[in-house]
Amino acid sequence: MMKYKATFILLFFCNLLLAQPYRTQALSPEIHTIEVSKNGNSNFKPIIELNKGDFVKIDFDRISEDSFNRLRYRVLHCDAYWKVSSSISEIDYMSGFNDNYIDTYDPSINTTVEYTHFSLRIPNNEIQLKLSGNYVVEIYEEDDPETVLLTACFSVVDNQLSIASSVSSNTDIDTNRNHQQLSFTLHHQGMNIRDPHTELIIFAQQNNRLDNEKAKLKPTYVNPGKLIFEHNRDLIFEAGNEYRRFETSSYRSNGMNVAHIEYRRPTYIMDIAADKVRANRGYSYDQDQNGKFFIRTNEGEDNNIEADYFVTNFTIPMEEPISDDIYINGDFTNNTFSEKYKMLYDEGNKVYYLSLLLKQGMYNYQYLTKSGNRFSTSKIEGNYHETENEYIIYVYYRPSGQRYDSLIGVQTIYSREK
Repeated sequence: MMKYKATFILLFFCNLLLAQPYRTQALSPEIHTIEVSKNGNSNFKPIIELNKGDFVKIDFDRISEDSFNRLRYRVLHCDAYWKVSSSISEIDYMSGFNDNYIDTYDPSINTTVEYTHFSLRIPNNEIQLKLSGNYVVEIYEEDDPETVLLTACFSVVDNQLSIASSVSSNTDIDTNRNHQQLSFTLHHQGMNIRDPHTELIIFAQQNNRLDNEKAKLKPTYVNPGKLIFEHNRDLIFEAGNEYRRFETSSYRSNGMNVAHIEYRRPTYIMDIAADKVRANRGYSYDQDQNGKFFIRTNEGEDNNIEADYFVTNFTIPMEEPISDDIYINGDFTNNTFSEKYKMLYDEGNKVYYLSLLLKQGMYNYQYLTKSGNRFSTSKIEGNYHETENEYIIYVYYRPSGQRYDSLIGVQTIYSREK
Protein backbone atom coordinates (compact mmCIF):
# COMPACT_ATOMS: atom_id res chain seq x y z
CA MET A 1 0.00 0.00 0.00
CA MET A 2 2.82 2.42 0.89
CA LYS A 3 4.50 1.59 -2.42
CA TYR A 4 1.39 2.58 -4.39
CA LYS A 5 0.97 5.75 -2.31
CA ALA A 6 4.57 6.81 -2.98
CA THR A 7 4.11 6.14 -6.70
CA PHE A 8 0.92 8.19 -6.72
CA ILE A 9 2.64 11.14 -4.98
CA LEU A 10 5.54 11.01 -7.45
CA LEU A 11 3.18 11.00 -10.42
CA PHE A 12 1.17 13.83 -8.88
CA PHE A 13 4.20 16.09 -8.58
CA CYS A 14 5.47 15.13 -12.05
CA ASN A 15 2.11 16.09 -13.55
CA LEU A 16 2.11 19.29 -11.50
CA LEU A 17 5.50 20.26 -12.94
CA LEU A 18 4.35 19.45 -16.46
CA ALA A 19 1.31 21.67 -15.96
CA GLN A 20 3.44 24.71 -15.12
CA PRO A 21 3.98 27.22 -17.93
CA TYR A 22 7.46 27.34 -19.37
CA ARG A 23 9.73 30.28 -18.53
CA THR A 24 13.30 31.14 -19.45
CA GLN A 25 15.12 30.00 -16.34
CA ALA A 26 17.95 27.93 -14.93
CA LEU A 27 16.80 24.62 -13.44
CA SER A 28 20.29 23.78 -12.19
CA PRO A 29 22.47 25.90 -9.86
CA GLU A 30 25.31 25.35 -12.33
CA ILE A 31 23.63 27.47 -15.02
CA HIS A 32 24.26 31.24 -15.08
CA THR A 33 23.69 34.27 -17.32
CA ILE A 34 21.00 33.04 -19.71
CA GLU A 35 20.56 35.39 -22.66
CA VAL A 36 17.88 34.82 -25.32
CA SER A 37 17.85 37.40 -28.10
CA LYS A 38 16.84 38.06 -31.68
CA ASN A 39 19.76 37.81 -34.11
CA GLY A 40 22.23 37.96 -31.22
CA ASN A 41 21.30 41.52 -30.26
CA SER A 42 20.56 41.86 -26.53
CA ASN A 43 18.44 44.95 -27.21
CA PHE A 44 15.86 42.85 -29.07
CA LYS A 45 13.35 40.51 -27.47
CA PRO A 46 13.47 36.89 -28.68
CA ILE A 47 10.66 37.29 -31.19
CA ILE A 48 11.45 36.42 -34.79
CA GLU A 49 9.34 36.51 -37.95
CA LEU A 50 8.37 33.25 -39.59
CA ASN A 51 10.45 32.44 -42.71
CA LYS A 52 12.20 35.85 -42.75
CA GLY A 53 15.76 34.70 -42.12
CA ASP A 54 15.89 35.78 -38.46
CA PHE A 55 17.24 33.56 -35.72
CA VAL A 56 17.07 33.30 -31.94
CA LYS A 57 20.41 33.14 -30.14
CA ILE A 58 20.64 31.40 -26.77
CA ASP A 59 23.75 32.01 -24.64
CA PHE A 60 24.51 30.68 -21.16
CA ASP A 61 27.37 29.67 -18.89
CA ARG A 62 27.89 26.51 -16.90
CA ILE A 63 30.03 26.65 -13.76
CA SER A 64 30.75 23.02 -12.98
CA GLU A 65 33.46 20.39 -12.81
CA ASP A 66 31.47 18.71 -15.57
CA SER A 67 31.44 21.83 -17.75
CA PHE A 68 32.92 19.97 -20.71
CA ASN A 69 30.19 17.34 -20.81
CA ARG A 70 28.31 17.48 -24.08
CA LEU A 71 24.88 19.09 -23.91
CA ARG A 72 21.90 18.41 -26.13
CA TYR A 73 18.65 20.26 -26.78
CA ARG A 74 15.11 19.74 -28.00
CA VAL A 75 12.51 22.25 -29.20
CA LEU A 76 8.87 22.16 -28.14
CA HIS A 77 5.95 24.17 -29.48
CA CYS A 78 3.78 25.81 -26.80
CA ASP A 79 0.32 27.34 -26.67
CA ALA A 80 -0.39 30.98 -25.81
CA TYR A 81 -0.02 30.15 -22.10
CA TRP A 82 3.44 28.58 -22.54
CA LYS A 83 2.29 25.00 -22.03
CA VAL A 84 3.22 22.29 -24.53
CA SER A 85 0.94 22.17 -27.58
CA SER A 86 -0.45 18.68 -27.04
CA SER A 87 -2.54 18.49 -30.21
CA ILE A 88 0.32 18.76 -32.70
CA SER A 89 3.43 16.66 -33.24
CA GLU A 90 7.04 17.55 -34.02
CA ILE A 91 6.49 16.95 -37.72
CA ASP A 92 3.81 19.65 -37.68
CA TYR A 93 5.95 22.46 -36.25
CA MET A 94 9.50 21.64 -37.34
CA SER A 95 11.60 19.88 -39.93
CA GLY A 96 14.74 18.01 -38.94
CA PHE A 97 15.62 15.88 -35.94
CA ASN A 98 14.66 17.07 -32.47
CA ASP A 99 17.54 15.93 -30.27
CA ASN A 100 20.80 17.62 -31.20
CA TYR A 101 24.16 18.54 -29.72
CA ILE A 102 25.09 22.11 -28.85
CA ASP A 103 28.25 22.37 -30.94
CA THR A 104 29.37 25.88 -29.96
CA TYR A 105 30.99 25.98 -26.52
CA ASP A 106 34.27 27.38 -25.17
CA PRO A 107 36.02 27.53 -21.79
CA SER A 108 36.55 30.88 -20.08
CA ILE A 109 39.95 32.57 -20.44
CA ASN A 110 41.90 34.28 -17.62
CA THR A 111 38.94 34.40 -15.21
CA THR A 112 38.94 33.76 -11.47
CA VAL A 113 35.70 31.80 -11.88
CA GLU A 114 36.11 29.08 -14.49
CA TYR A 115 33.10 28.34 -16.67
CA THR A 116 32.11 27.07 -20.08
CA HIS A 117 30.11 29.33 -22.37
CA PHE A 118 27.51 27.69 -24.63
CA SER A 119 25.79 29.24 -27.62
CA LEU A 120 22.95 28.01 -29.82
CA ARG A 121 21.04 29.42 -32.79
CA ILE A 122 17.56 28.45 -33.91
CA PRO A 123 16.67 27.86 -36.73
CA ASN A 124 19.88 26.09 -37.78
CA ASN A 125 21.07 23.33 -40.11
CA GLU A 126 19.37 20.69 -37.97
CA ILE A 127 16.07 22.39 -37.20
CA GLN A 128 13.76 24.62 -39.22
CA LEU A 129 10.51 26.00 -37.77
CA LYS A 130 7.26 25.69 -39.70
CA LEU A 131 4.64 27.35 -37.48
CA SER A 132 4.27 30.62 -35.64
CA GLY A 133 3.63 30.66 -31.90
CA ASN A 134 5.61 30.10 -28.71
CA TYR A 135 8.60 27.78 -28.45
CA VAL A 136 10.73 26.48 -25.61
CA VAL A 137 14.20 24.94 -25.84
CA GLU A 138 15.08 22.33 -23.22
CA ILE A 139 18.80 21.75 -22.64
CA TYR A 140 20.17 18.66 -20.89
CA GLU A 141 23.17 16.34 -20.53
CA GLU A 142 23.70 14.02 -23.48
CA ASP A 143 23.26 10.93 -21.27
CA ASP A 144 20.43 12.30 -19.09
CA PRO A 145 17.65 13.75 -21.25
CA GLU A 146 15.12 13.68 -18.42
CA THR A 147 17.07 16.14 -16.24
CA VAL A 148 16.65 19.55 -17.87
CA LEU A 149 19.35 22.09 -16.93
CA LEU A 150 17.58 25.14 -18.31
CA THR A 151 14.68 26.24 -20.47
CA ALA A 152 14.83 29.11 -22.95
CA CYS A 153 11.66 30.63 -24.42
CA PHE A 154 11.12 32.52 -27.66
CA SER A 155 8.29 33.36 -30.07
CA VAL A 156 7.77 33.23 -33.82
CA VAL A 157 5.32 35.69 -35.33
CA ASP A 158 3.48 35.51 -38.65
CA ASN A 159 2.20 39.07 -38.94
CA GLN A 160 -1.38 39.07 -40.22
CA LEU A 161 -2.74 42.24 -38.62
CA SER A 162 -1.54 45.68 -37.53
CA ILE A 163 -1.66 47.13 -34.03
CA ALA A 164 -2.05 50.83 -33.26
CA SER A 165 -1.27 51.54 -29.61
CA SER A 166 -0.80 54.34 -27.08
CA VAL A 167 0.06 54.78 -23.39
CA SER A 168 -1.40 57.48 -21.16
CA SER A 169 -0.98 58.59 -17.55
CA ASN A 170 -4.60 59.79 -17.70
CA THR A 171 -6.08 56.49 -16.56
CA ASP A 172 -9.52 55.29 -15.50
CA ILE A 173 -8.43 55.33 -11.84
CA ASP A 174 -6.14 58.39 -11.58
CA THR A 175 -4.63 61.22 -13.62
CA ASN A 176 -0.89 61.94 -13.76
CA ARG A 177 -0.23 60.11 -10.53
CA ASN A 178 0.69 56.45 -10.01
CA HIS A 179 -0.44 54.52 -13.06
CA GLN A 180 -0.24 54.20 -16.83
CA GLN A 181 -2.96 52.83 -19.08
CA LEU A 182 -2.42 51.01 -22.35
CA SER A 183 -4.88 51.33 -25.25
CA PHE A 184 -4.68 49.71 -28.66
CA THR A 185 -6.64 48.82 -31.79
CA LEU A 186 -6.24 45.64 -33.83
CA HIS A 187 -6.76 46.20 -37.56
CA HIS A 188 -7.53 42.82 -39.11
CA GLN A 189 -8.93 43.58 -42.56
CA GLY A 190 -8.78 40.50 -44.72
CA MET A 191 -8.85 38.05 -41.83
CA ASN A 192 -11.91 35.94 -41.16
CA ILE A 193 -12.19 36.38 -37.40
CA ARG A 194 -15.68 35.10 -36.62
CA ASP A 195 -15.61 35.38 -32.83
CA PRO A 196 -12.77 37.52 -31.41
CA HIS A 197 -13.74 36.61 -27.85
CA THR A 198 -12.94 32.93 -28.38
CA GLU A 199 -10.55 32.89 -31.35
CA LEU A 200 -8.09 35.52 -30.10
CA ILE A 201 -5.90 35.33 -27.00
CA ILE A 202 -4.22 38.64 -26.16
CA PHE A 203 -1.53 39.49 -23.61
CA ALA A 204 0.20 42.73 -22.60
CA GLN A 205 3.49 43.02 -20.70
CA GLN A 206 5.37 45.87 -19.06
CA ASN A 207 9.18 45.76 -19.23
CA ASN A 208 9.20 42.02 -19.89
CA ARG A 209 7.72 41.32 -16.45
CA LEU A 210 5.53 38.25 -16.05
CA ASP A 211 4.18 38.92 -12.57
CA ASN A 212 1.94 41.80 -13.70
CA GLU A 213 1.21 40.51 -17.22
CA LYS A 214 -2.32 41.22 -18.44
CA ALA A 215 -3.95 38.13 -19.93
CA LYS A 216 -7.13 37.11 -21.72
CA LEU A 217 -7.86 40.68 -22.77
CA LYS A 218 -11.25 41.32 -24.37
CA PRO A 219 -12.09 44.18 -26.77
CA THR A 220 -14.12 47.16 -25.59
CA TYR A 221 -15.64 47.61 -29.05
CA VAL A 222 -15.94 45.21 -31.98
CA ASN A 223 -16.15 47.07 -35.30
CA PRO A 224 -15.87 45.79 -38.88
CA GLY A 225 -12.20 45.12 -39.53
CA LYS A 226 -10.97 46.33 -36.16
CA LEU A 227 -11.08 45.59 -32.45
CA ILE A 228 -10.71 48.46 -29.99
CA PHE A 229 -9.22 48.06 -26.50
CA GLU A 230 -9.66 51.29 -24.55
CA HIS A 231 -10.95 52.38 -21.14
CA ASN A 232 -10.07 48.87 -20.05
CA ARG A 233 -9.13 48.62 -16.37
CA ASP A 234 -7.31 45.37 -17.10
CA LEU A 235 -4.79 47.47 -19.07
CA ILE A 236 -3.79 49.70 -16.15
CA PHE A 237 -0.26 49.19 -14.79
CA GLU A 238 1.62 50.65 -11.86
CA ALA A 239 3.85 53.34 -13.39
CA GLY A 240 6.88 52.28 -11.35
CA ASN A 241 10.17 54.12 -11.53
CA GLU A 242 13.22 54.13 -13.79
CA TYR A 243 15.37 51.08 -13.21
CA ARG A 244 18.48 51.36 -11.06
CA ARG A 245 21.76 50.71 -12.85
CA PHE A 246 25.31 49.58 -12.17
CA GLU A 247 28.35 48.64 -14.24
CA THR A 248 31.01 46.05 -13.38
CA SER A 249 32.94 45.97 -16.66
CA SER A 250 36.31 46.37 -14.93
CA TYR A 251 37.99 45.00 -11.82
CA ARG A 252 40.59 47.79 -11.93
CA SER A 253 38.26 50.64 -10.98
CA ASN A 254 34.77 51.21 -9.61
CA GLY A 255 32.13 51.36 -12.30
CA MET A 256 28.85 53.24 -12.21
CA ASN A 257 27.16 52.89 -8.80
CA VAL A 258 29.88 50.54 -7.52
CA ALA A 259 31.09 51.51 -4.05
CA HIS A 260 33.92 49.04 -3.55
CA ILE A 261 35.74 46.19 -5.26
CA GLU A 262 38.46 43.91 -3.99
CA TYR A 263 39.89 40.47 -4.63
CA ARG A 264 39.27 37.97 -1.86
CA ARG A 265 40.51 34.58 -2.85
CA PRO A 266 39.14 32.88 -4.85
CA THR A 267 37.12 35.67 -6.52
CA TYR A 268 36.32 39.37 -6.69
CA ILE A 269 33.82 40.96 -4.31
CA MET A 270 31.80 43.89 -5.66
CA ASP A 271 29.72 46.14 -3.39
CA ILE A 272 26.99 48.08 -5.15
CA ALA A 273 26.40 51.53 -3.64
CA ALA A 274 23.76 51.30 -0.90
CA ASP A 275 20.31 51.77 -2.37
CA LYS A 276 17.70 54.15 -0.97
CA VAL A 277 13.95 53.80 -0.82
CA ARG A 278 12.68 56.01 -3.65
CA ALA A 279 8.96 55.91 -2.85
CA ASN A 280 7.43 59.29 -1.90
CA ARG A 281 10.59 61.17 -2.87
CA GLY A 282 9.62 62.61 -6.24
CA TYR A 283 10.45 61.40 -9.73
CA SER A 284 14.00 61.73 -11.07
CA TYR A 285 14.68 60.89 -14.72
CA ASP A 286 17.40 58.43 -15.69
CA GLN A 287 18.18 56.85 -19.04
CA ASP A 288 17.62 53.20 -18.18
CA GLN A 289 17.15 50.15 -20.41
CA ASN A 290 13.88 48.89 -18.90
CA GLY A 291 15.43 45.98 -17.03
CA LYS A 292 17.93 44.71 -19.60
CA PHE A 293 21.52 43.65 -18.96
CA PHE A 294 24.56 43.54 -21.24
CA ILE A 295 27.67 41.42 -20.66
CA ARG A 296 30.83 43.55 -21.02
CA THR A 297 34.45 43.42 -19.91
CA ASN A 298 37.15 46.04 -20.41
CA GLU A 299 39.92 43.51 -19.77
CA GLY A 300 39.29 41.29 -22.80
CA GLU A 301 38.03 41.17 -26.36
CA ASP A 302 35.49 38.34 -26.17
CA ASN A 303 32.76 39.18 -23.64
CA ASN A 304 31.39 35.65 -23.75
CA ILE A 305 34.48 33.90 -22.39
CA GLU A 306 36.70 36.68 -20.97
CA ALA A 307 34.17 38.42 -18.72
CA ASP A 308 34.68 37.27 -15.12
CA TYR A 309 32.14 36.56 -12.39
CA PHE A 310 31.98 38.77 -9.30
CA VAL A 311 30.20 38.19 -6.01
CA THR A 312 27.91 41.23 -6.19
CA ASN A 313 26.45 42.62 -2.97
CA PHE A 314 23.22 44.66 -2.84
CA THR A 315 22.04 46.55 0.25
CA ILE A 316 19.06 48.69 1.30
CA PRO A 317 19.53 50.32 4.73
CA MET A 318 16.29 50.32 6.77
CA GLU A 319 15.79 50.93 10.46
CA GLU A 320 13.09 48.26 10.64
CA PRO A 321 12.11 45.37 8.36
CA ILE A 322 8.88 45.83 6.44
CA SER A 323 5.98 43.40 6.49
CA ASP A 324 6.38 42.37 2.83
CA ASP A 325 9.17 40.31 1.28
CA ILE A 326 11.57 42.24 -0.99
CA TYR A 327 12.89 40.77 -4.24
CA ILE A 328 15.45 42.08 -6.69
CA ASN A 329 14.15 41.98 -10.25
CA GLY A 330 15.39 42.51 -13.79
CA ASP A 331 16.06 40.55 -16.96
CA PHE A 332 19.16 39.03 -15.32
CA THR A 333 16.81 37.28 -12.85
CA ASN A 334 14.75 36.09 -15.84
CA ASN A 335 11.89 37.90 -14.09
CA THR A 336 11.50 34.97 -11.70
CA PHE A 337 11.02 35.24 -7.96
CA SER A 338 12.82 32.31 -6.39
CA GLU A 339 14.41 32.44 -2.94
CA LYS A 340 17.69 33.17 -4.71
CA TYR A 341 16.51 36.73 -5.41
CA LYS A 342 14.88 37.45 -2.05
CA MET A 343 16.50 40.12 0.14
CA LEU A 344 17.44 39.19 3.72
CA TYR A 345 17.32 41.52 6.72
CA ASP A 346 20.31 41.99 9.04
CA GLU A 347 18.91 43.17 12.37
CA GLY A 348 22.33 44.15 13.74
CA ASN A 349 23.30 46.36 10.81
CA LYS A 350 19.76 47.53 10.02
CA VAL A 351 20.03 46.63 6.36
CA TYR A 352 18.46 44.38 3.74
CA TYR A 353 21.14 42.55 1.77
CA LEU A 354 21.61 40.02 -1.02
CA SER A 355 24.71 38.52 -2.67
CA LEU A 356 24.60 37.20 -6.23
CA LEU A 357 27.29 35.76 -8.49
CA LEU A 358 27.01 37.95 -11.61
CA LYS A 359 29.03 38.14 -14.79
CA GLN A 360 30.76 41.42 -15.62
CA GLY A 361 28.57 43.88 -17.46
CA MET A 362 25.95 46.60 -17.27
CA TYR A 363 22.77 45.79 -15.36
CA ASN A 364 19.33 47.27 -14.76
CA TYR A 365 17.41 46.23 -11.64
CA GLN A 366 14.60 47.22 -9.32
CA TYR A 367 13.12 46.12 -6.00
CA LEU A 368 9.63 44.64 -5.82
CA THR A 369 7.71 43.84 -2.67
CA LYS A 370 5.45 40.82 -2.42
CA SER A 371 2.13 40.93 -0.61
CA GLY A 372 0.16 37.71 -1.03
CA ASN A 373 0.67 36.77 -4.68
CA ARG A 374 1.09 40.36 -5.87
CA PHE A 375 4.37 42.13 -6.59
CA SER A 376 4.54 45.92 -6.48
CA THR A 377 6.94 48.82 -7.03
CA SER A 378 5.02 51.09 -4.65
CA LYS A 379 6.89 50.58 -1.36
CA ILE A 380 10.53 50.70 -2.50
CA GLU A 381 10.72 52.22 -5.98
CA GLY A 382 7.58 54.34 -5.92
CA ASN A 383 5.11 54.92 -8.75
CA TYR A 384 5.55 58.01 -10.93
CA HIS A 385 3.47 58.67 -14.01
CA GLU A 386 6.48 60.21 -15.80
CA THR A 387 8.37 56.89 -15.84
CA GLU A 388 9.38 55.64 -19.27
CA ASN A 389 8.18 52.03 -19.62
CA GLU A 390 8.21 49.53 -22.44
CA TYR A 391 4.98 47.71 -23.25
CA ILE A 392 4.50 44.80 -25.61
CA ILE A 393 1.26 43.33 -26.98
CA TYR A 394 0.96 39.71 -28.15
CA VAL A 395 -1.99 38.54 -30.28
CA TYR A 396 -2.57 34.79 -30.64
CA TYR A 397 -5.14 33.21 -32.96
CA ARG A 398 -6.83 29.82 -32.92
CA PRO A 399 -9.80 29.65 -35.28
CA SER A 400 -12.20 26.72 -35.19
CA GLY A 401 -10.45 23.55 -36.37
CA GLN A 402 -6.89 24.80 -35.82
CA ARG A 403 -4.92 22.63 -33.37
CA TYR A 404 -2.43 25.23 -32.08
CA ASP A 405 -2.18 28.89 -31.08
CA SER A 406 -0.55 30.93 -33.85
CA LEU A 407 1.06 34.30 -33.08
CA ILE A 408 -0.28 36.78 -35.63
CA GLY A 409 0.79 40.14 -34.22
CA VAL A 410 3.28 41.76 -31.84
CA GLN A 411 3.63 45.45 -31.04
CA THR A 412 6.09 47.29 -28.79
CA ILE A 413 5.34 50.78 -27.50
CA TYR A 414 7.01 53.13 -25.01
CA SER A 415 5.18 55.36 -22.58
CA ARG A 416 7.27 58.20 -23.98
CA GLU A 417 10.01 58.61 -26.59
CA LYS A 418 13.35 57.14 -25.52
